[in-house]
Amino acid sequence: MTAFQRDALQDFVDDGAKDHPPVFVGREDLLGEILTKSRRTLDRVRSGQHAPPGNAIIIQGAPGAGKSSVLRELKSRSDAQGTSRTVVISNAHLQQALPNVLRALAFAGAVSPETWRDTLSQYGDSWVKRIDQISAFGFGVGLKDNPDTKPPQDLLSLEEQVPAEMWQRPVILAVDEAQRLPPGTDTPQALFLQTVHDAATSLPLTLVCAGLGDTPARLRDLGLTHGVRAHSLGGLTRGEYTTLLDRFCAHFGMTMERCRARALAVMDSTDGWPRHVHWAQQALAEAALEPDVNGDLDRITDWDRVQARSDTLRHGYYATQFSTDMAVSRQLVGRVMFAVGAAQRLGQSLSRDHVVTLVETHAGSEDGAGWRLPQGHDSESYVTHLIHCGALQDDPDTDQLTCPIPSFQNYIITRGGLDPDQLPSPQAS
Repeated sequence: MTAFQRDALQDFVDDGAKDHPPVFVGREDLLGEILTKSRRTLDRVRSGQHAPPGNAIIIQGAPGAGKSSVLRELKSRSDAQGTSRTVVISNAHLQQALPNVLRALAFAGAVSPETWRDTLSQYGDSWVKRIDQISAFGFGVGLKDNPDTKPPQDLLSLEEQVPAEMWQRPVILAVDEAQRLPPGTDTPQALFLQTVHDAATSLPLTLVCAGLGDTPARLRDLGLTHGVRAHSLGGLTRGEYTTLLDRFCAHFGMTMERCRARALAVMDSTDGWPRHVHWAQQALAEAALEPDVNGDLDRITDWDRVQARSDTLRHGYYATQFSTDMAVSRQLVGRVMFAVGAAQRLGQSLSRDHVVTLVETHAGSEDGAGWRLPQGHDSESYVTHLIHCGALQDDPDTDQLTCPIPSFQNYIITRGGLDPDQLPSPQAS
């Protein structure tokens, strides 16, 4: 059994919810699909074919769904397996440093396994940001090998300098916060994404775009119009976060025997939502770090205090997601979310246009600022804002809007002056 890792557990508490989780559970089908697509892309290229057009996947989800964690786990697994290499970038990289993104792709695809391992060992995840300091295979990343060669400005020029036969591994390009990309089909970043998506070169590339619930619409605005599979991240199942609890404790050397049901009850209050699961883990970690507990969770005497700490952290997160625009229209958003929740409980999920109609129906229906649309919003932009805040999420399989986090839905309804207990009982499946 691992000894109690006090310092590492303290680091987990101090690093906060944005850091990569120390233990990753779930999303196996999604990760497997991406890695399989990448391997098949290289097989096709080596047989003289291009990658199939539409070789792209969208990962969408409300804030706290774990999108960035999935990308980090994808990179970790591809590095461990050695059959693919993952380059994780943000929307800002594409908008501000596209030539460096191209260099990073060539480096990831063409360098030897030894150079790849050495680079990761020396630079870690920051290697993409330091690409000018790293020598790449085929051409110098700083153009040291041939000073007369211009850095590639697009994928077509990259293919000329580092053709597919020089690539040793397929590359997964993972773009985080893709919903922030500016609209327009003729921008450099849009043309770049179109080239990857359309398999307009023979380079073994797979595109993964992660973002909020309107990411598919944003990518359509960028010209990625067909064949893009969208995956919507929801909460972890009870079985998944039960496994996560056990692995989390084992990872840090925490013991848990008689109290396992109490610890699991803290996790049950999270809806399985990854960010809320983190808060529950933090509450457990803080209790485990107390001197009289020292990693033995069976020594915790006040589990109500642990639960209250988890609840406080979770509700603090609700407050950050309950935006200023939602606060000034709290009765309107409460009424809309009550209607969405009622339909969801009855198995009658609503399309986006239906939710827009709900906003139009209730906006200004009663006196008071809380019933009016916030300044600068129409009904459509207001619904988009609710998606960005995690109040609503688009289901790519049904094109319906639902609330992905029941406890956040209840919070919004309560802030709007309504009683979530008046929602209908869930329809039996």
